[in-house]
Amino acid sequence: MLFSKKKIAILISDKGTGTNLQAIIDGVIFKKINAKIISVISDTKDAFGLKRAKKYKLPVKIVPKKEDLLPTLKKLNPDYICLAGWKQIILEQVLDNFPNRILNTHPGLIPDTLDGVVKNPDGTNAIWNKGKMTDKAIQNFINSKSTYAGCTNHFLSHEFDFGPVLGRCFEKIKKGDTVKSLYRRLKVKENKLYVDVLVRLCKKDGQKVLVVDGGGRGAALVDKYAQSEKVFRILAVPGNDLMQINTKKEVKIFPNLKTTDIYEILEICKKEKIDLVDVAQDNAVEAGLVDTLMLNGIPVIGPISSAGQIEWDKAWARKFMGKYSIPAPKYQIFYTEKEGKEYVKNLPAIKCFVKASGLAEGKGAIPANNKEEAINAIKQMSKFGRSGDTYLLEEWLKGEEFSAFALCDGENFQIVGYAQDHKRVFDQDLGPNTGGMGCVSNPLIVDKSIKKQVEEIFRKTVNGLKDEGRPYMGVLYLGVMVVKGKVLCLEFNARWGDPEAQVIIPGVKNDFIEIADAIIYGKIKNLKLKMDKQVRVALTATAKGYPVDYSDVKGKKIYGIENALRTGVKIYGAGIKKVNSNYVVAGGRVFHLVAEGKDILEARHKAYKAMKLINIEGNNLHYRTDIGWRDLERFKK
Repeated sequence: MLFSKKKIAILISDKGTGTNLQAIIDGVIFKKINAKIISVISDTKDAFGLKRAKKYKLPVKIVPKKEDLLPTLKKLNPDYICLAGWKQIILEQVLDNFPNRILNTHPGLIPDTLDGVVKNPDGTNAIWNKGKMTDKAIQNFINSKSTYAGCTNHFLSHEFDFGPVLGRCFEKIKKGDTVKSLYRRLKVKENKLYVDVLVRLCKKDGQKVLVVDGGGRGAALVDKYAQSEKVFRILAVPGNDLMQINTKKEVKIFPNLKTTDIYEILEICKKEKIDLVDVAQDNAVEAGLVDTLMLNGIPVIGPISSAGQIEWDKAWARKFMGKYSIPAPKYQIFYTEKEGKEYVKNLPAIKCFVKASGLAEGKGAIPANNKEEAINAIKQMSKFGRSGDTYLLEEWLKGEEFSAFALCDGENFQIVGYAQDHKRVFDQDLGPNTGGMGCVSNPLIVDKSIKKQVEEIFRKTVNGLKDEGRPYMGVLYLGVMVVKGKVLCLEFNARWGDPEAQVIIPGVKNDFIEIADAIIYGKIKNLKLKMDKQVRVALTATAKGYPVDYSDVKGKKIYGIENALRTGVKIYGAGIKKVNSNYVVAGGRVFHLVAEGKDILEARHKAYKAMKLINIEGNNLHYRTDIGWRDLERFKK
């Protein structure tokens, strides 16, 4: 397999002897580091390291003013920036433009968290040396009578002498050590550490990818990563037993873990040496999984928790929309059952949606046609626990819904696709809301005018989150209602939708590692997104009784999956387990069947033909028979 080399820029000054620079040069020359040094940047013409750069005919730039560093780096667009004795202050704008891309070695043992402590090999507390550099830091090891000295390679962050840790090394302090003798030995390990970190970041063999999700959305991601030549192994937390079915590559699942088991997931990443984590689940975003992984220097797709608040706190999201002039329904926020009921009773009439402000697995929006139904919906907010403590009454809009998805890198975005979900459990949009009963891409309602409005909403949202100090990096879901040609924002989700992901992700022709790099390293603007022109239909197969009570169906056998796969469809598992050689029901939404075609007619025909080959023991399979009915009507016209 061939992998493009990473581009490295190395920043030096007249401080130090250039050993880190030489170590990186040697690592590249001897092909340990799969990278190309695109520039050696110095703040002075007198830097000793420039002689090394000249010797190896490396491009050189002199940048004496710290304000000129950002434009220089933007033109070079390196994958990684390595500080090797650089003495200028790195401005915040540089950090914002190159998040988790600027490497530094600190002569101390930086902890994983600001209140954390690193342990020396002998179990004693290691010294951070925050604010101390070079000789002063080494002298502090000696003065403090520490048993070990050490250094940390880390990504720069806005916090001084702190950031996601990429690696550490230790050197035992000997009796009679001086700064010079101790530093000489530590330098050897420091140089090796820098190279080892770059080897891992720029590795040319296959990558290990961890997907954090257990349903059909996660299965679609696993399938897509498995298609990449750059990926040789995939893990999923918790995953499901059907994820392996679409690929020959190994898929390791962790069914006993939850997506919010942050420290267990972090340990898996460290133990398995994971190269990329894709956090696709809302609870994990709210819990701060992305924040923790970033803090530990693990490349991750997904928004930090504060950016993800746009999903997990609908009350906050509505206020955000108002602040940044994003068109949305009228609403009222309530914090107790009593105040909501009193509000409704004092109205002459009401038709609205009652929505839990927190996460509710897609079931937190309850329609109310009148005052009685509204009061009953308010009472139901308590069943969502903490998520329903705050709730909203929102204007009932009459129009047509769809969702749009954008890839965001904190500053720029690209729309990757549109989908139309079918939320109600029964045909003709009857029955209670579910997590989604089926989906089509790209719905015919999306014309040029609507695309323009959607793009403007994304632009306001991405810019607004950046202005709020919550840069959004990951997949942003926009759910809208079209009312008389005007697009209104119903909600944002801080990840792919489910089952929308199942119809959009297969249409992406780019290698998904390329997508990941663009998101993580701020390259969305330069990404040449390639999509096929197929129409896709996803049918969601559920256990009878879902979403109310399907307990009698759990554990029952599922027949015909292999037969359906032979027709050329994709099947993405959700609430499904494999017991011995049989697949059995383990949840309400059991699996998603996806078919593609040149138009809605062909895609629907393939999907329903394949679904007829599958059943659940006791005739307990349920699915809607009208998925894509709106596009079907438009197509026939």
